[in-house]
Amino acid sequence: MANNRPDIPDHLTFSQRYGYAPLPEPMKLGDISQDLRRELWNATYAFLAKGSDSDWTTNHVFLATDVREFVVRVWGRFAKVPESRVSADYSKVMRDFESVLTLQKFNRVLDLVEIMVDEQEDSDAFAMKIATMFERHSAAYWLDTSQRPYSFIPQTSQEQGKAMRQAIETLHQGGMEGAATHLRQATEHINAGQFGASIADSINAVESVARVIDSKASQTLGPALDSLEKAGLLKHAALKGAFMKLYGYASDEQGIRHALLDKSSPDVGLDEAVFMFGTCVSFAAYLVNKHRKKNKRAHQ
Repeated sequence: MANNRPDIPDHLTFSQRYGYAPLPEPMKLGDISQDLRRELWNATYAFLAKGSDSDWTTNHVFLATDVREFVVRVWGRFAKVPESRVSADYSKVMRDFESVLTLQKFNRVLDLVEIMVDEQEDSDAFAMKIATMFERHSAAYWLDTSQRPYSFIPQTSQEQGKAMRQAIETLHQGGMEGAATHLRQATEHINAGQFGASIADSINAVESVARVIDSKASQTLGPALDSLEKAGLLKHAALKGAFMKLYGYASDEQGIRHALLDKSSPDVGLDEAVFMFGTCVSFAAYLVNKHRKKNKRAHQ
């Protein structure tokens, strides 16, 4: 059977490429496939075993010195124990890491991988390898390597993930580190299941950008949009009105901030948090681009 799907990547098996086996489904939020878990463990095992040595008289294997120091730092942060209490025994280390990556809940897997890529400050090779794995497996999370500490960000599709990567890069380029910090915290809250807190930080990211555009925008978005409109960069009244309505619903007492931040509300969930995150990332990047154009005009 010929492969009539040129868009199917070559990393799939022969059977998948030629229709003898089903294609892997895109992963859902809150899920990491067994195949991805296996690859994460294989990559981690290869790194931990690098440079290891053994005593031929006892058959005892020792971690390389730099790897042992890495394990102590990583496991100390992950397990929240003093580094002096972290075992560097080769067999135990391998069992502990394998258990987390192959058996524990998805959020603990992401916790451990984030710490591992963050602790490898001398090289980004491992982080890039991990990022490629998640992309190749159509995971519902992508690794943001635009700025340390690296972190996983949820996505409902690869297209949305690409758009969010571009938007976050726009924030960094525009010097909006306050907004970027809020968005990073929003993703941490999502991955921890703290959906109301995530929504609050997503909205705070927009407010942070608005205050840079116009200091009067400390309470509402209006002054920032007015400033862009006066500069001739927001020409459509309907578009401005749509922004105001969306943001007003998201921030006023009767809107999302009031209703969804209620911990007892049944409406606080993953879908709402991811929607608000994606919306606020795009909105913040839009404001940054317009603000940069405004400044460019002012200096011409």
